[in-house]
Amino acid sequence: MDDLKRRASILQGDKSTWITPSCLTELLQLKTRYPLAPLVVGSTFIGPPVNLTGSFYPVIISPVRVPELSIVHFAEKGITIGAACSLAMVRSILSEAVSQLPEDKNKIFRVILQQLAGKHIRSEASLGGSILSGSSSWELNPILAVGNCTFNLASNDKRRQVTLKQLLFDESGTAALRAEEILLSINVPFSKKGEYVSAFRQLQRWGSTTPVDIAAMKVILKEGTDLIANMNIYYGGTESACMFAKRVGELLVHRHWNEAMLDEACKLVLEEVPIQESALMGMMENEKTLTISFLFKFYLQVSKELKKTIHFPQNYVRDIRCAKYASRNKNSFKASQHGSSNGFHVDHNNEFNHLPENENGQSVSYKAYGLQTIVEEEFNDAEDTSAVDGELFLALVTSSRHRAKIISIHKEDALKLPGVIDIITTADVPGLNNSDLFAEYEVKYIGQAICAVVANTQSHANQAASRVRVQYEEQEPAVLSIQDSIKHNSFFEPVRKMECGNVEEAFKSADHILEGEDYIGGLDDLHLEPQTVLVIPRLDEDEVEVVITTKDPASIQAAVASALNVPSDCILCCAEKSRGLEHSHAATQAAITAVAAYNSGQVVSSVIEQTVKLPVFRSQPAFFGKYKVGCMDDGRIIALDVSYYCNAGHRPDESFKVLTTSLLSAQNAYSIPNTRCSVTACRTNLPAKLFCDGYGFAQAALLAEIWIDAVANRCGVSPEKVQYMNLHREHSETPFKQEFDATNLLGCWDECLEKSSYLQRRTAGRKTNKHCTWKKRGFAIIPAMFPAGFIGDYITQAAVLVHINKDGWVLVTPAGNDIDQETLTRMMQVASRELRIPISNVHVSELSTSVTSDASRMPSSASIVYIMAVQEACQILLQRLQPIFTLDPEASWTQYIQEAFRLRICLSAAGHYRIPDPISDWRQEMHIETPDFIFGAACTEVELDCRTGDHKNIRTDIVIDVGSSINQAVNIEQIKNAFIQGLKLYTSDDFKYGLQPSVNGAHKNQADSPTNRSEPEELNVTLLPSSPNPYVGCSPKVVEEVLAFLGSSVFFAIKDAVLAARQQIGLPGTILLSVPARPQHIRIACGNHLIDAKQTSDKQELSFDEHHSENIKSNGIN
Repeated sequence: MDDLKRRASILQGDKSTWITPSCLTELLQLKTRYPLAPLVVGSTFIGPPVNLTGSFYPVIISPVRVPELSIVHFAEKGITIGAACSLAMVRSILSEAVSQLPEDKNKIFRVILQQLAGKHIRSEASLGGSILSGSSSWELNPILAVGNCTFNLASNDKRRQVTLKQLLFDESGTAALRAEEILLSINVPFSKKGEYVSAFRQLQRWGSTTPVDIAAMKVILKEGTDLIANMNIYYGGTESACMFAKRVGELLVHRHWNEAMLDEACKLVLEEVPIQESALMGMMENEKTLTISFLFKFYLQVSKELKKTIHFPQNYVRDIRCAKYASRNKNSFKASQHGSSNGFHVDHNNEFNHLPENENGQSVSYKAYGLQTIVEEEFNDAEDTSAVDGELFLALVTSSRHRAKIISIHKEDALKLPGVIDIITTADVPGLNNSDLFAEYEVKYIGQAICAVVANTQSHANQAASRVRVQYEEQEPAVLSIQDSIKHNSFFEPVRKMECGNVEEAFKSADHILEGEDYIGGLDDLHLEPQTVLVIPRLDEDEVEVVITTKDPASIQAAVASALNVPSDCILCCAEKSRGLEHSHAATQAAITAVAAYNSGQVVSSVIEQTVKLPVFRSQPAFFGKYKVGCMDDGRIIALDVSYYCNAGHRPDESFKVLTTSLLSAQNAYSIPNTRCSVTACRTNLPAKLFCDGYGFAQAALLAEIWIDAVANRCGVSPEKVQYMNLHREHSETPFKQEFDATNLLGCWDECLEKSSYLQRRTAGRKTNKHCTWKKRGFAIIPAMFPAGFIGDYITQAAVLVHINKDGWVLVTPAGNDIDQETLTRMMQVASRELRIPISNVHVSELSTSVTSDASRMPSSASIVYIMAVQEACQILLQRLQPIFTLDPEASWTQYIQEAFRLRICLSAAGHYRIPDPISDWRQEMHIETPDFIFGAACTEVELDCRTGDHKNIRTDIVIDVGSSINQAVNIEQIKNAFIQGLKLYTSDDFKYGLQPSVNGAHKNQADSPTNRSEPEELNVTLLPSSPNPYVGCSPKVVEEVLAFLGSSVFFAIKDAVLAARQQIGLPGTILLSVPARPQHIRIACGNHLIDAKQTSDKQELSFDEHHSENIKSNGIN
């Protein structure tokens, strides 16, 4: 070992030894000595299990100094790439090769490049580590196998070369990788003439780079003919890294490349490729159809290439014309971003224990963007080098049960560890220990805090927390879903209801009565940043300072004061300028950290990383709606009875506020004379919920569009006719007795129809759909009417302090609250306009409770109160300064302020504003709500691939009523971002909770990141002419809630395309498409006729875009 130290770099830790050999010989010797030690270039594959389970590796080998692992060699038969080369380097190498080689020789390179498209974070992972990880999400394995790539393996006494096919499928086991071997490099051969290769993949959801299904196919045809000389098909991504359809390739040799071959290939593939038998809700049929879809796409692509080189009789291959259509879609790849890199290691399985404008009309960027877009990501060592002297660190011990009694807590082993200072339990809380601070006798959800470990380093705290053992006694039932809540009658009181007209009599006179229900899954963001809390006790001053990375300091101040049993004025809560967390669990974390700091008298910090935070973060509620609709034959709706259920978690928190918005939005923009609506918060064994996207409006209005769609289908009328027939007219009244003018609603509807050429494009799309079997265009137009005020008068108020410095600079300090980016910027604009100074002279301070704590979280549509509070404060200051202005009209702003200071005029003013008269008495029949509404409409066109369930957002037109904006134009980026956010609600992955303490989708090798793929290729935004709000003098309506719902236009356009696909094959038109819609659900809804091989080959279809262009011209659309 001493000799080895002289040559290799060795880092010795408490549990692990990190060795960096200087040459290949040393590396092979180390691998012989430590055959189970992982080889690491990146650390992500070994990092997650270490963080999640506390496991460790006694020896870790880093081969970054070994040049043989990073070679790139161009040879006569191909390219040799070192196993330690990053994927970004591989992309660069292959891109250069493609540009220099003839097309016949670079086919496999182009296929690999298509999979590596995009600058993913994982691009820094090593090629060899990704291959040997065995991950089912590694999509290059099937491609490398079909390309006949070979691996150069080495050990201390032997070197050999094997193909990936031998490595994965050698039944004898002689080619398998041995523990002492390492992967040196990969040989990627050049393609040959007559060789055709392609790859296809299907993502689990939009915005994810982790594929569910991957297929790589290669066929070699005899020169000058269409006879198959060799054919290989590999599938992956579902249950294993790679599956080989051996029998299919063998039986298709010497067959002609024609329809008969395709029919036989489909049957053989379905027989040989294993489908997951445990798939639920029709997923098995989806997998079968998807498998055949990939083969069919490959057939079309090869057929197109054959047509260029071989002369066929005119009717020899009837599907050749489909090749044009296929070329438009290519491989349906997603150039999306990935959130993690994959480390290179050999064996790690089971061996170890685990614009707006300023006053001059110039464009102004959002202040928050400048403050928040520069973000550093730090890698913390076990010792926090940034820690202040005496700082302590805290780690939570959380529940691993949904519902159970706590029998005992064993802390002895944890207290014996070095560096542990104390373990905080409910007995140490000086103030109120509510159910969300520490569980005392019973846990109510997974992730509930039971106790907390305080130690001198974060590493010691985490290690000790893992040693605390909690003994439980299971309790039944564990209520996890809305369905469970209904079954066990587990609800929060009160159940709010609203009724107008005579509902029962109206149902008796209706021509049709429709009933239905729909479940809207929750949207849980797995990409939360680490949540940090720093508590600084100042016991001599009877003060505690709390520094957080969220944007809701007011609620955290209240939680900390309650836990410490001190007045709120003794708690100073400051929010650092950062991206923050919109759905935080910071109040509990801050209160527990404050208890530790208060008791110890020392600074205490706590960090909940994403991996640790997954079980405890708060997600948005899942909704369940039931409706009963009475309508006439022409589509006019005369009666509605609807009920909403919200998964509120173990306590209601703000779910009642969200449900109240749902209640007021039950009809969306439609006037139904007889209505009954109720909303219920379900008590479940899950974390309590915070605000959801759309604040309940998006979910309630979606259900309204679902029953509108059902009425249109029953009456045989187009959805847009039913929508227009039931829209509010000019002078109308809501079910809660609020009169309003619906002129702007109709204006948005008419403008959207006109700007989008909806009727003409829809007609052209229907004609095109008749000629195109596998691609369908879908269209939808959606209106929106959102109550812009809010329910509780204590919510819709805000306080702001405006201070003018002696040098003329203006500081605006809002009360501690979650303020969106646009509101911060508009506060600056209002101050600039009211005080008549440049906007560059105005600054908004960080959120803090030091000025005022009179703040509550609110939806973005209610954030106007901050703007109005700034206006009020500025007007107070102007009134004080008016006498000075009259003394010298020619003086500068700075001179005015200096003179006011000399005359001892107060240059600080507090502004307070509340939305007037938002009254709601749920005990009475009359309800007066919301002095204003936000109106809008959106039209969307999508293109659906019926074979995979994937869709492409072609075009979206949005018309929005923004009121009388303080700008000449509303920032289009805000509208775009809000619309894209709405797409996540309707076309994204849902979230499942299990009885075990794990989170679906949180695979250690999987991290999804946002993508722009869901954005429409063409997005047009039209602003309705100014519509002043009579209640507010300066009324910039905030439209996030409306736009979040308008994202549902994509969902209904997809549904329209699915109906077109079903109609063509004679299936019934009524479908229930789950929300959010995933490719699997969409594929199943299109019908499973593709599994029938006869249906596959008996279709002729020209280019979709050619058909559509011709129909567009024939309908006179520009």
